[in-house]
Order: sequence, then C-alpha cells, then structure tokens
Amino acid sequence: MNNSITVSITFSFKGETFSPSVKIDLDAMMARGYNFVAGSELVTIYPRLAADIDIDIYSYAYEIMQAGEPVYLEPSGLAKKHLIESKFDYQAFCDDWFYHKNLLSIQKIAKSHLGVTDLEQQPDLRDALMEALEAGKKIR
Repeated sequence: MNNSITVSITFSFKGETFSPSVKIDLDAMMARGYNFVAGSELVTIYPRLAADIDIDIYSYAYEIMQAGEPVYLEPSGLAKKHLIESKFDYQAFCDDWFYHKNLLSIQKIAKSHLGVTDLEQQPDLRDALMEALEAGKKIR
C-alpha cells in the first residue's frame, strides 16, 4: 500500500506567520503499531511540524502552533476517501487500512488453495474468509 497525507498548520507568533507542513507516511505509522486514539493523532506529528520551521518543542511558539487548526492535504491511497473538507478521519482510515491488510492476506490464501485470483468477484467467499479470519483472532 502507499498511503500518505500532508499535515499543515498555519499560526502567527510575534507578528510573523508560520505554515509548517509535513508529509506523513501512514503505512509506516501503522506498521509501527500506532493506533490512533481520538484526539491523540497529532501528538506524534507536532514535533515534526516544529522541526519543519526550527522551533523548539519547549517554546511558547510550539504551544501556539498546537492551538492551530491542522489542515490535511494531498492524500494518497486509502487516505483519499477519509479526507473530508481538510479534516482527516484517522479512525476510519485505521479501520480501512486493517481491512485491506486482511483482504490481501485472505486473497493470497484464496489464490493458493482455491485458485481465486480476485475475491472482489466473489463477495460471499471474501466475506466468509474475512469472518473466519476475525473469528480466529478472537480465539487467541
């Protein structure tokens, strides 16, 4: 997958306007096991935004930046469908990302054991395999 999004915050400090932005590799975040909790998604992004404009994370400018409204731009992959009016729905993206990750796994199984190359053409089989995968996860 190739999922990314750019985050930008515009704020003013001491009469100067700043617009730091950073491109986030969402796949890398998910692979590291990052699980978005409502309202906490920017915690890991703020330091990167600060670095973009060389401000210290212990400065008053950093606090002002954190009060700014993040704007999300240039989504790629699954992120495209979770960006609505410059707002990004992290939780919906996470759910979708895991669904697609699981879909890739069951697609490989369907191809090797059943010769099915596209589960989208057989939604009943896709749904049954997904259900089996989820049931297996609950057993552990």
